[in-house]
Amino acid sequence: MMLARVADSHAYHLMELDIARSPDDPRRVMPVMPATCRRVLDVGCGAGQTLIASELRPGTFACGIDRDVDALRLGARLTPRVQFVGARGESLPFRSSYFDMVISRVALPWMHIPEALAEMARVLRPGGTAWLVLHPVSMALRELGASLRALDLRGVVLRSYILLNGAVFHVTGKSFACPFSRQFESFQTRGGMRRALRAAGWDRIEIRRDARFFVVTARKPLEPR
Repeated sequence: MMLARVADSHAYHLMELDIARSPDDPRRVMPVMPATCRRVLDVGCGAGQTLIASELRPGTFACGIDRDVDALRLGARLTPRVQFVGARGESLPFRSSYFDMVISRVALPWMHIPEALAEMARVLRPGGTAWLVLHPVSMALRELGASLRALDLRGVVLRSYILLNGAVFHVTGKSFACPFSRQFESFQTRGGMRRALRAAGWDRIEIRRDARFFVVTARKPLEPR
């Protein structure tokens, strides 16, 4: 059973890498690395798909962190250009003001968002930027509907928690762990993310929403706020 789960996880990460490498794939969403970016961190990197598929300039230091050790091992086999570290987004094992850019593709929704945003700001140099891909409420509603149709009680309870946690985050900027798993998951909104980013000290916040993606960019101010 364990080997099957690892194989499924590897297949998922390899599929995501194929998508990231395919410019015509409508599921693809990738960051634009500034010319000044020499140190980039991917928070919740999986097997490093986004970093591997990015056009990193020679000499760029690329690092990915994740809690999934098997995904990190796969990433280390896929590329020697990325340094992989086992860590949580809420407690980044790097010194302050080290990175030029932080990216996180559909990983922040499984974190305590206020803590993770504060840590991302801490490890960025002043003027550094963040690129985040998030979960809109429509995704949680679709999954709740699928669980209801399948009479999946566990799925209904989980999706109900995600919707409640997302609503709490939108209104208060706070987040709480699932009572059963002690893990975090939520959807995000424009208003909730703007408030959380400002509270963590970010500025120049831009949010792009379309039918498929919810992408946020922000900057760490040059001067402390």
